[in-house]
Amino acid sequence: MSNALDNIFASDPELAERAERAEAAGRPDVAGTFRNYEAAPDGGFPTALHQWQVTSALPSTADAVAELLGGTPYERETEAEDAMAVNTDTDRVEVVIDGPGAIEFDMKQWVNGKLAHHCDTRAFLSPPEDVGVPCRCPGTLAELKDRAKAERGPKPAITLTFRLAHDTGLGAFRYKSSGWSLISELPALKTALAKVGGPALAHLINERVQYTAKSGRDVDYQKLQLKVVKAFEQAITDAPNAAVEEEPPF
Repeated sequence: MSNALDNIFASDPELAERAERAEAAGRPDVAGTFRNYEAAPDGGFPTALHQWQVTSALPSTADAVAELLGGTPYERETEAEDAMAVNTDTDRVEVVIDGPGAIEFDMKQWVNGKLAHHCDTRAFLSPPEDVGVPCRCPGTLAELKDRAKAERGPKPAITLTFRLAHDTGLGAFRYKSSGWSLISELPALKTALAKVGGPALAHLINERVQYTAKSGRDVDYQKLQLKVVKAFEQAITDAPNAAVEEEPPF
């Protein structure tokens, strides 16, 4: 464990106790979460992060991520279990994705912290008594987006699960997004993963998008860009001393 983590736990017995419980229970189903936005402490608009942030419940995972991707582990101000965070030095990470099933997409609306609407745009997915019942959501993306903006309907809930190519033993990480623009890219991504026919090497990129809208408003936001490269097994064969072949920056 790094000196920084030692210092944090020495000064915060409660955090140390929580970490020890997590370690004792073994690695969680999700080792950590990759984030390109950070929630505002006052509940305001989240802050865009141009390099990946990784959060985890396990100090050992935070330590390993910092070793691989740069940054220093620290404790977030949160009640969530993944209290440890690392602001990495990179916006591009080499990952392993285990097929198209690693991408999940549904629609969710949260009201006062509770899941009020959960569907696939055609039928409810929860609660159990409502599964399969028509949700009566609009049929087009534009209509869905308008209803969500008016807080009268659900937003996208997209989850990507993957492992780090240079240390797959750390376990499964995830990236979650409610971005509308990502929806149109999902079919092509799932097709590319299916063609690989097994675990695929991919580049997980935290892309900054900047442009001026027709109205004259400056637009600046972060989005996921995912590039499927090749079968992970092939990548290991092609580059026996490294997990992947580095992609040129341009």
